[in-house]
Amino acid sequence: MEPMTDRRPTFSRLTEGKARHSWRAALPAVIVIVLFVALLAYLASSISSSSQRAAAAERDANQYREQLTAMGKQVGDLQKDVTLSKSPGRTTVILEAAVPATPGKKKAAPLAGPKSWAAVTWGELPSGKSWMRVNAYGLSQSLDAGKTYHVWLQPADGDPADVGALDVDQNGSGFGMSAELPGIDHGKGVMLTIDASGSKQPGEVVARAELPKLQPTMAQAQGAAENQAKGGSDSQQMHKEGK
Repeated sequence: MEPMTDRRPTFSRLTEGKARHSWRAALPAVIVIVLFVALLAYLASSISSSSQRAAAAERDANQYREQLTAMGKQVGDLQKDVTLSKSPGRTTVILEAAVPATPGKKKAAPLAGPKSWAAVTWGELPSGKSWMRVNAYGLSQSLDAGKTYHVWLQPADGDPADVGALDVDQNGSGFGMSAELPGIDHGKGVMLTIDASGSKQPGEVVARAELPKLQPTMAQAQGAAENQAKGGSDSQQMHKEGK
């Protein structure tokens, strides 16, 4: 009679089988978690890239708008300069050098011989300010270092307003223009001077002229046109209400 043997599975075999089955059961869950984490990382990266692209696009759009605004201002300034260069203005005065007046004479006599002089056209703007266009001749091309020709508007009250420095060419002629000057009814005189660059006050006066007393007309005309347009609009509104 053969001896009986224990054929039941040992404890180690039971635990090994359970471990293998548990890993196999958990493997799909692990794969899902890994894929989910990868998806989250991809979405986070995509969102970050999209945010960066959106920020860059917004920055480029802002720069483009700023460039358009600057270009529009430049075009507007050029159009205004062209308009003013063709305008006859309200008056034109000649700036000439003069010797001091002598007793018994009301007006100083102009100096003889070659000299610096300028023609200044003065006009008004709808904003209430005035503009000046300067054409100067006989200017020296050998001024001291740091010196330049300037034109100043002397108002009836207050400090002189700088019309600007003149650009002198090889012929000794210069040009300047400004559209940010006091109103047409505030001018008293205009001066051609030699000043240090960046000077806030007139220096050596080369030539000067008195300005005529003028009254603004452009602003008044604009106000009358606006009132007329407003009156017409009110009349149309009343006519509609009457119907």
